[in-house]
Amino acid sequence: MTQTLPTTHFFRVVMLVAVASLVGILGVSFASPLLAQAQSSQDLGSSGNELVMTAIPPRPETIPVKPGATFQTSVQLRNVSGQSQSITTDVQDFIVGQDGKTPTAISRSESAPLRWSLASWIIVSPTERVLGPNELGQYDVVIQVPKDALPGGHYAMILHYPTPLSGKTKGANAKAPTSASEISPRVGTLVYVRVAGDVHEEALIRSFTVPQWVEFGPVNMRYAVENLSDIHITPQSSIVIKNMFGKTVTTLANEALNIFPSTTREFTATFDQIWGFGPYSAHLTVPYGETGKMVTATATFWMFPHRLVLAVLVILMSMLAISIVVRRHFMHRSDVKTKQIEMLEDRIKELEQRVQN
Repeated sequence: MTQTLPTTHFFRVVMLVAVASLVGILGVSFASPLLAQAQSSQDLGSSGNELVMTAIPPRPETIPVKPGATFQTSVQLRNVSGQSQSITTDVQDFIVGQDGKTPTAISRSESAPLRWSLASWIIVSPTERVLGPNELGQYDVVIQVPKDALPGGHYAMILHYPTPLSGKTKGANAKAPTSASEISPRVGTLVYVRVAGDVHEEALIRSFTVPQWVEFGPVNMRYAVENLSDIHITPQSSIVIKNMFGKTVTTLANEALNIFPSTTREFTATFDQIWGFGPYSAHLTVPYGETGKMVTATATFWMFPHRLVLAVLVILMSMLAISIVVRRHFMHRSDVKTKQIEMLEDRIKELEQRVQN
């Protein structure tokens, strides 16, 4: 008697291998972007000294002035603590740190040769006062622009810092804190002045970094803009993402932030699409200045979910293997039946011949 092939056992083995491979591949493929999202969404805690003052406004608009002119304005300071505070007020120039965004006050002697110095033009009164709990104090600000002031931007900060109510130094002998520990409780207002005249405006994109190859999103991008102008610029930069067919997928708009003269500021943007396939292009546009100038840069990257593709291939190969096994199984059964029928037909013919004889 003819035996059938053990296809059922083989079929089960193929199915188990296919399912195990698929689960392993898809498990890693889907877990990776989820982990990436979880890590990117972690909140970064911050700590610092408790502030007892709030400057109003913390950052006014740019003040346009002419050489030799005098401009008057005011700022306010609120004591947000539950007790009276003795406040000393000073004006200092500032420089921007290497990150391109953090202002650091510098002394008058340090700021004297700076092209964008402003502190020596500003008179603030009063320079000392006591504010009661939640009291709002107003400060008069007078800006006296020299006749030979250079056109363009000039920058300073009006600083307020608490001093002891008893035994404090009076008047001009009061010194502004200079160490990092002394700077921490200070608050203030940044003052931007633009002197009329011919101003040079120029900016360039120092770098535009995009990963060349990613399996899945989000895709983090970083670019740096250098300001070579005589005044700060506030570009409203954007990145247009296009797919392999040149179709716009999305536009990433960044917040408009100041870039001070002779400084470079870094920006980040995130293309938060998780899945993608093929080459993409990122087109960076940085408009700046009052005359509509613009600088651009382009970068390309690939999104290719290779583990997902591998999983699909495993599925297809498994289905192909299963179909071949099933087909051979049924073909074998058909061949067996055909042979049995032929044997029966031969047997019938033999019996018929015997009957006739």
